Amino acid sequence: MAVQRLVLDAFTDDDYELIAIHCSLASYRLAFLLNKNLNLKLYRKKEDINFEYNDLTANFPLYQYDDHFQYSTYSLIGNKFQSKIKSENQISDGLFTTIENTYTTKYLIPELKNVDYFLKIETEASNFSSKSLLIDMLTISQIITAYPLEYATLKSKNNLIFE
Repeated sequence: MAVQRLVLDAFTDDDYELIAIHCSLASYRLAFLLNKNLNLKLYRKKEDINFEYNDLTANFPLYQYDDHFQYSTYSLIGNKFQSKIKSENQISDGLFTTIENTYTTKYLIPELKNVDYFLKIETEASNFSSKSLLIDMLTISQIITAYPLEYATLKSKNNLIFE
């Protein structure tokens, strides 16, 4: 009896460009500046990217733009989610009582904690280059720095799949 084998080499990972952005702006403000300076039309999706942790649900903002003429999809994703955890500890100092609040921070890509946002560019055009986009992005004074990332080396690259 003959043995049949299925080879899964035909299936490749998603092919996209990933740009890390260091910026202290709020997500809506960064999306506005990218729209203005890069001629994009990023808009906030109705649903954010949600991840369940044992103690809370982290919501990462997602802005997207589908360029039908270039067959490209641009996605701006926040990397940090910070939440206040209510504490039962109250510090009493005379007349004033202060409640001690603690904050917890969750990351979309935990190995890149210093990155504030990611710009994911999915395109079918073989001649697409993110270098000109990156150069235009660095002209925005509010962006501290931006650089391309090799997503294949990330441990938590599956967090960037949100379709």
